[in-house]
This record gives sequence, structure tokens and C-alpha cells, in this order.
Amino acid sequence: MNHKLLIIAMFCSASSFAQPPVVNNADISGSGMQYQGNFAVNQAAGDQQQQANARAIAIGDAASATTQIRQRLNTQVDPRMDARASIQGDSFSHGNGVLGVNQSAGASNQQANALRISISKQPQSIDDSVLMQQNVALLKNSDPTDSAPGYRQVTTSDQAFTGSRGVIQLNQSAGVGNRMANTLSVRVAD
Repeated sequence: MNHKLLIIAMFCSASSFAQPPVVNNADISGSGMQYQGNFAVNQAAGDQQQQANARAIAIGDAASATTQIRQRLNTQVDPRMDARASIQGDSFSHGNGVLGVNQSAGASNQQANALRISISKQPQSIDDSVLMQQNVALLKNSDPTDSAPGYRQVTTSDQAFTGSRGVIQLNQSAGVGNRMANTLSVRVAD
């Protein structure tokens, strides 16, 4: 057997075992136009992202709509990565209803949109526990002092979301260890 060919084959195949680079670009362009009703989008680029869109509606004598979102990350990531998130064109324009968009690029980002609507005969109070939705545990801060963070960019077109009516919840982030939540609770006494 020719040892030279074996060595060349070994070096050529070594690149197939290497991890591909992580793509940290999240792009939405011209999507979701004229949506109707309940529309939810989660888009993530990168590594170890957590996203949720939760909706709860309750109608009745003693109705109470509740949501609970728990997101936990126990990880270490390289904060020097580049990340870009963009919503372009007329995305999500001229729609009606409830829209939840989570878009993240990078690593270890957490995003949540929660909506609760209750219609009942009895009025109900809202306490602080209803407003707290995210529980986050990160091992390290996203910006250590010994290294500079990478390039991060978030853009939204000036035509995106135009002409839409209803509830719009948007979380958009680029980077490492970002935590975002939108919470809306509506309680109506009938």
C-alpha cells in the first residue's frame, strides 16, 4: 500500500471532522405581511438560543388566564463572536391580531412574549408574580474584561410593522447573553 496516498487522504479528510463555523446572522425580509389572528415567529441564528411565544385566553364566571415561561441556560460562550439580526422590507406590515416576534443572533440569548386575556364576572387584581415571567441563570457575565466583544448589529426597516393593528410584541437582539420579555395581561369584568 502506498503510504503517501494514505497520509494525503488522512489530511484531506481531517477538515471533514472540523466543526463548521456558526452562522450568527438572522434575517427576515418581506415575511408575515397581512397576517390575521394569532401569529408567532421565532428565529434564531447562532448557538443555545431560547425563545417562546405564549398566549392564554380564558372566558367564564371566574376565568383566569395564566402563562408561565421558565428559561434556563447554564453555559459558557465566546463573547467575541460577530452577530447580526435584521427585519427588512415590509415584513409584518398591514396585519391584524396578535403578533409575537423573537429574533436573535449570537449565543445564549433568551426571549419571551406572553399574552393573557381573561373575561370574567369578577374583577381580578394583578400582582407582581404575574408580571415576572423569565427565570434566567447564566454562569458568566456576557462581557468579560479580558476580551473585547465582537461586532453586533440590530436593524429594523422603517416599513416593517407599518399599518398593523392589535398587539405587537417584538424582541430583537444580537450578541451574547441578552434577556428580553414582553408581557401583556388584560382582565375584563363582564
